[in-house]
Parts: sequence; structure tokens; C-alpha cells
Amino acid sequence: MPSAVASLVIALALAVAAAPAAPAAPAAPAAGGATVHASGDDGHYCDGCEPPMSYSGGPTMDTGEADGLLVTPIFWAPPGSAAFPPGYVDTIDRYVDDVATASGTDGNVYSVASEYYDTSQGKRVPLTYRVAAGTPVMDDAAFPADGCSPGGEAVTACLTDDQLRAELSRLVDSLGLPTGLGRFYPVFLPPQVETQDRDGTTSVSSFCGYHRVFGPADARIVYGDEPYKDANCDGGQAPNGSRATDGAISTLSHELAEAMTDPDGENPAWFDATGHEIGDLCADDYGTALGSVDPAHPFTTEYNQLIDGHPYYTQTEFSDAAYGSFGPGFGCAQSESQATTDPSAEPTDIAEVFTDATPNDLRSGETSSVQTIVTDRAGDPVVGDRVSFSSYAVSDQGSCGSFDHDSALTDANGSVVVTYTGSSDSVTCALVALDARGGHSALTRVYQGDAAAAAPTAKAAFPDAVHPGAPAEDFSVAFRNPSADPITNAQVEFDAYRADHATTAVDAGRLHLTYTVAGSSAAPAAVHLSGSTKDGNIVGIIGDGGTLKLAPHSTTTITFHLTTAASVPVKTTTPQLSFEAYLDQVNRASGSGTTLADTYSHDVRITAATPWIQTLPGILTVALAVLLVVAAIVAAILLARRRTPAPPPDALER
Repeated sequence: MPSAVASLVIALALAVAAAPAAPAAPAAPAAGGATVHASGDDGHYCDGCEPPMSYSGGPTMDTGEADGLLVTPIFWAPPGSAAFPPGYVDTIDRYVDDVATASGTDGNVYSVASEYYDTSQGKRVPLTYRVAAGTPVMDDAAFPADGCSPGGEAVTACLTDDQLRAELSRLVDSLGLPTGLGRFYPVFLPPQVETQDRDGTTSVSSFCGYHRVFGPADARIVYGDEPYKDANCDGGQAPNGSRATDGAISTLSHELAEAMTDPDGENPAWFDATGHEIGDLCADDYGTALGSVDPAHPFTTEYNQLIDGHPYYTQTEFSDAAYGSFGPGFGCAQSESQATTDPSAEPTDIAEVFTDATPNDLRSGETSSVQTIVTDRAGDPVVGDRVSFSSYAVSDQGSCGSFDHDSALTDANGSVVVTYTGSSDSVTCALVALDARGGHSALTRVYQGDAAAAAPTAKAAFPDAVHPGAPAEDFSVAFRNPSADPITNAQVEFDAYRADHATTAVDAGRLHLTYTVAGSSAAPAAVHLSGSTKDGNIVGIIGDGGTLKLAPHSTTTITFHLTTAASVPVKTTTPQLSFEAYLDQVNRASGSGTTLADTYSHDVRITAATPWIQTLPGILTVALAVLLVVAAIVAAILLARRRTPAPPPDALER
């Protein structure tokens, strides 16, 4: 791993800011709302997504009622269950009231929903930001038994989605609650209660919440599952004094925005070409904070929403308008006001994030070193920024491991290193690093146990030395996708950074790099290099912004052709450079990325190229030796002919 990757993330941000590719036709979601997935823990759930969002003909929620969309929180906590922490219920109630009071403004995330619409009688019916706060319901009914098996040591009850629906139906009937697409019922559960979605995933390992709809056409019930989570769903911030409370509010924000724009999974409205929604595209992206409520703890009490005068920290939502105007990497907005503001006007110190795990295949109890680098837009390291860490299971059923620190401050190189210990479950785990200053995140994957069989790999044949002034020198990197699914939105990053104990700095301008892809007849293409090993690294990207695709069960081999300028100083004994290459998957909405595979670093010496004149004596010696051998063979043949005996006299007479 590099000690500083100052240019890497800047290059990634610039690459993602390239012109957007033409959107593919949206893929229809699975029946039953199966594409309406989780939030929060999903981190970079959409590194394979394809923005922008498109309209598919289904309904949005009805914001045209007299009071707008009615949001009624339900707190289901029977006697004997663990109590909600102090302030949890009241703060969530206040949040819903604040969102309702601020209706019609353009300064919070709900205003972004006004970009979307559905159709009625062939005419567009725009969504409006009109929300009303319903009277909270305190539900003390007993939890049903025989739902699902608790998956954590501290879990005392596990509820299936069918059980949530049954309880909602009972409440609607007994309390006379209104139904239809103009009503939303988020169900909050107390600590020690796990929920299981319809696909078998659980809140312990895979999600922070979800939204769905059920019931007959004239009495639809739109609801959200809001299980209690101590951490992992909060962005590392607690402006209201509790990460659990602030995380629940961020999850509610995610699910409510998705329900507004795409309430019915069987008759979908708005999603991207891979079936993902407004919140999925920007999960774990928060943007620059507006401030902090506690000057003594500025990096753990930030807020990025000020709604009716109260601070909150919630994820951004995807804006088709921002993505269309400013391109990939700029599709996530804190508000409609921000969505229409040129991002070049943002402060220059907004941080970007890069993270990587070494090694990334683990057996039970094995550890990985997770390094995260935070840089500003100028490519300089950000010092003293707090980075928070979380994990979630990407594939299969099971739990991920743990970090030795859930957050840490960046050092003088903008770097944070923590240790991740794998669990005994064979799952692919996403490790998410989220910085406080910029509200941006990055993700790397580790493959635990048998999950390593589907892990992408990177294998390099880097040179041991480069030779200033010599002709181009070739080396290759092979990326393998062993899984049955393609890897989309991919790019390859090549890094050259300063080796340990190096005394020579090299600038990007003194290296020239081209590449070819095995099986392609195209001429070598140039790789744009930027940066310097003096205070960071040299980086080049192939497939800017995620334009590469690795087919299932395939290997992509890239051959690099590197020319080193004659002006680079020669240092024969001590390696001066280290080469490394990564396979990344890019989130085109937010500009963040996931590291899928890493070659790991390889030290490279800088040795003198041998001038051709110096090789002339050796060449002449070889040539002379060849001539001597040929002369000896000819002489032997001639001698043999001279020694041939004369024929006998009688032979001559005949």
C-alpha cells in the first residue's frame, strides 16, 4: 500500500466527471418490490448502478392530498421488550414534524423529490414536497413467535416481513388508520429485535431498513421497516446526541424519499437501469456538513440538514437534474437548491476518500490492514479528519467481522490504518470508510472463507527495474472475474509511488505510459499520468469513470509500455519506486468507488540503461567467436578432402 495516495482520488474524481454515457434501458425490478432494498449499511450498494433514473410508468406517492403525504410513525414495543433509549421516540417525532413544517422549501433532501412525477390520463403529475405529520402510534402488542431465528447474541426476537404486514393490517383495522398511496407508516422497533426481509436478508448483517407496499388496490399500505441499530447507519455523526437516533432518522429519510418516488415494486416508477432507487444511488454519501452542534467534538456532532431550525445528518438523494447538468460524480444532492448549483463553486477543501484492505481474502479470525487516504480537491492530504468505519454483508447469509477502531483521525499523510478481523462466516463483506469533513465515503471488499472463490483477483508481472532513456519497457497485469456475474462500471488504476527509503522523487511528466488489451487489435493508447512521488503518487486510470466491463468467468490482461525519461536520476541499489494496480468499481452517481482487487505493491529500482556503444565489444566478441567456429568447420572439411586416398591402379585401368 502507498504511504500517501494524494493524487489517486483526485484522478478518480476527475475521471468520473467525464461526460456521461448514454443511459441503458432500465431493467424491470423483480415482482413484489424485490428491488426496494436496504439503506445505510448498503454503503456503496450502487457501485454497479447505471444512473440517471428513468420513469417506468408506475405511480409515485400521492402528495396532492389537502395536507400532502401523511407520515405516521409507529413504535412497536410490547411490555417486557428492551426500552427505546431516552430521546429516541421524541426526536424522531420532532423530525417528522420538522419535515412537515418545512414543506414547499428547497433547502432539504425532500425537495429533490420535486424533480420526479407520474402520469394520469396521459399527463404528467409532478411530485411536490408536501408532507404532513400523523399522530405517532405507540404499539404494545406482543411480538409473534415462530417468525425467524435470531441471528445475533443480543437478539431476543426476530420478525419476518409477513409479521410486520400482519401487525400493520391489525392497526389499520383497529385504529381506523387511512390507507392509500398518500400515507406512509414507518415501523420502529426497539433494541434486541431483528427483522428479516422477504429475500431472507436480515437487519443484523445486511440492511438498516427497507420500504414496501401491500394490500388491495383501493387500500394500499405503504410502510417502512426501521429496526433499531446502535451504529453502522448513522454516518458517524450524532447531532442529536445518539448515533442510534440519528441513524434511525437517516434511514427514515432514505426510505421515505424512495417511497415517494417508487412506492410499488410490482408497478415501479423511478429507478436506474439496474433497478435501484433514489436513495440507493447515494447511500453513504452525505456531502459537506453545514456545521457542528458541539465545538468540543466537531467531527462526531456534524449536521448537513437544518430543518425548521433543528440539525440532522442524513444521506444525500439522487438528482436527475444535477447529474444531467454536471455529469457523473455530481448526482447526489443535499437539497434541490444544491442540485441546481454548479459544484465548481464548492469549497476547495472538500475531501475525497480512497480505501484498500490487505489482504482481502480471510479465514476465520484472520486480519486485514485497512488503509484509508483522505485528500482535498487539490490533491493534498487532509490532516486531522475523522474517518468512521462500518461493514455489511454483500453476498450470502452471515455476518461480517469487526474493526479494532470504529473511527480514527488522519495523520500527516492524510492516512488512517485500522485492523479488520474476519468472522467465521463465508461471506463477502463491504468495508466502508466515511470521512467527516467532506461527508464522502469509499469502500473495499474482503472475501471471508469460501467466498474467496468468487473474489476478483489481480496478478502483475511488474519489472524489477526501469531504465531512464531506454526504449519502452513492457509489463502486464491480469484481472480475473471468476464469478457468474459481470463486473460493470469498472476502471483500472495504475500507481507509482515512492518506495521505502527512496531518495529520488519522480514527477508524472518524466514517465510515459501506454497500454494494450489482450485480444484487441487497437493500437496502444496513452494513459494520462498525474502527480509526483515527492508528496504523493503518480496515478493513471484506464476506463475513466467506470467504462470497463469484465465478463463472467473471464480474464482481462493489460500490457503496459513504460518509457522513463533520461533525466530521471539513477539509483542502482535501493528501490526508488513501487508499482501497484487496482481494479475499481465506480459509483457514477456520487463519484466514490469500491476497490475489488489489488496487485499489492512491487518495489522497482532505477538503473542505468546500457548504451549501445558499450555493448559493441561484446557483440564483436560473439561475432568473432562465430567466425572462428565457422572457419574451423571449413578447414576441417578441406583437410578431410585432402586426405582422401587415391584410387588403386586397376581402378584406373578399368
